[in-house]
Amino acid sequence: MKVTLQAARIFSKAAEYIRCYGWQESGMGVDGAPRCSMGALASANPEKIWNKKLGSLMYNTLYKELNGESLTEFNKRVKSGEKVARLFERVASMLVGSESVKVTSQFLFS
Repeated sequence: MKVTLQAARIFSKAAEYIRCYGWQESGMGVDGAPRCSMGALASANPEKIWNKKLGSLMYNTLYKELNGESLTEFNKRVKSGEKVARLFERVASMLVGSESVKVTSQFLFS
């Protein structure tokens, strides 16, 4: 549960980052300035090495939401920081929703 909620928090913070500092289609940039999607995620979780379970969960959930399209392809197609921010918020909601389903089923079936 902790990793799922942490992943949701990172996606939410990245959306907030994009709205606050701006977004660019490519180039990591620096913290506190417009960044690409991956740069915004890095600012939201400034760890040099991410937990493998966390990274995998985030990648798989994002990939599922994009229906197999890569984040790079999405960025090139939409060319909009607001649309990227909304994508990150949808993924965060999916993660929180999946976590609440787990908690509810554990409660109902235990």
